[in-house]
Amino acid sequence: MTDRAAQADLFEKQASQPLPEGIWHRPGLFDPLFQADLAHAVAEIARQAPFTHPRMKGKGVFSASITNSGAAGWWSDERGYRYEPTQPGTTTPWPAMPPIFSEAVRRATDGTPWPRFASDACLINFYGPGAKMGLHQDKDERDFSQPIVTVSLGDAADFLIGGAKRADPSRVLRVESGDAMLMGPPSRMLFHGVRKVFAGTSPIAGLAGRYSLTFRKAL
Repeated sequence: MTDRAAQADLFEKQASQPLPEGIWHRPGLFDPLFQADLAHAVAEIARQAPFTHPRMKGKGVFSASITNSGAAGWWSDERGYRYEPTQPGTTTPWPAMPPIFSEAVRRATDGTPWPRFASDACLINFYGPGAKMGLHQDKDERDFSQPIVTVSLGDAADFLIGGAKRADPSRVLRVESGDAMLMGPPSRMLFHGVRKVFAGTSPIAGLAGRYSLTFRKAL
């Protein structure tokens, strides 16, 4: 068996296995019209708070660019990772979360263990050509009993789900435009990342690339 065939066989076996407890993948949750409206809302947020490539704690910058919406925004620079109430270097608050964001969270959490989840921050990542995200934990929030809710828009991507340690094996889950992903206890702190974005697969007119809307309870 060739390496490529072996890899395909591994991915097929992984896809047939149940996800870890606390991780919910809700494929195709949002219809095309709702996706387009979400993408329009992101564009308006980016008009007020443009996408930028934050610096890592060490050297280099993220390949994905980010912006934020809500009472606080996630940020990274030489001082480390944290939430800020205003856009970096200014006294300007992050754009408020539009009502359609709250509706997306409501639909994503309906029927899950977290139906009353109330997000106060939305980190929006944009993955252009070649962008990815290494394995990491979301640990800058105050309450780890609350889930992270992610909505995918645009290009499909390979989402990595690892273990409690960075070196643990990872499985690959393909996420597409309109999918929702929830990571809550007991899997809230698993390492995860984005291995690859499939350019040219976006079904949303005018969106080339991938938006990842990650709703958090940050404060």
